Amino acid sequence: MQKIIGVITLATCLMAFSHNALANKNQLRIIINQDDVDLENRTLNFRLNKAAAFAEIKVYDLENNVLSEKMQSYHGARAGTKLSIQWPLIPGDPDNFRIELKATDENEFWVGFEIVHFFGEIPHEEVNFESGKADVLPSEAPKLDTVIPKIIEMVQKFQKFSSQMSYSLFVAGHTDTVGATASNRELSLRRAQAIAKYLMDNGLRKQKISIFVRGFGEELLAVKTKDDVDEIRNRRADYIISNFPPVMPGPGGWRKIK
Repeated sequence: MQKIIGVITLATCLMAFSHNALANKNQLRIIINQDDVDLENRTLNFRLNKAAAFAEIKVYDLENNVLSEKMQSYHGARAGTKLSIQWPLIPGDPDNFRIELKATDENEFWVGFEIVHFFGEIPHEEVNFESGKADVLPSEAPKLDTVIPKIIEMVQKFQKFSSQMSYSLFVAGHTDTVGATASNRELSLRRAQAIAKYLMDNGLRKQKISIFVRGFGEELLAVKTKDDVDEIRNRRADYIISNFPPVMPGPGGWRKIK
């Protein structure tokens, strides 16, 4: 039997086929677009360039245990037909999984495809900054020293599960509602940059982990308050490890720390 492998990340929905698959139009090929991946309804749509016999789908957790699997018959559906397969509800951690699809044509040739989704938040103690400033105080540095091995551990866990993906740390800064919206947004960005630079200079640069930052100011309050309310729980940062930029509402985009 013939095997062709592709990879898709849920962030960019990029597909990568083997060289032979692209070079030989007579070989079995699979087409999956961004809109074909419906995580909410656990459905994957795809098309083959030849008549489809059946498909198998398996969902794995971070320990490579099979969480769910299913086989779907297509009874020789003609080439180009939109085909669908739905996987059962994923137990455990729905943010981290790998989906393998194996679609077979009527001549018993098959093509494989993989979807990878990783997203992990790093637990940490919040770094306190002086009012209106973004310098990491020496007294606060141990908090960041403690979180560095946690970041490395999670990245290594993801890499072990899927070596084809690259993983980054995303630091999102937040403030309370005291002050102007624009200045809070800028302050949260500078604080996120300060945290990211400290992490980079004290261990993550050697690990070759990319770091991206973004300042949300008072846009995403952890605790809803009125304007000009001093709420410590809103002065925080999120540390996220993922193979795709987290989708978070708010202005601006993620900036890479050099």
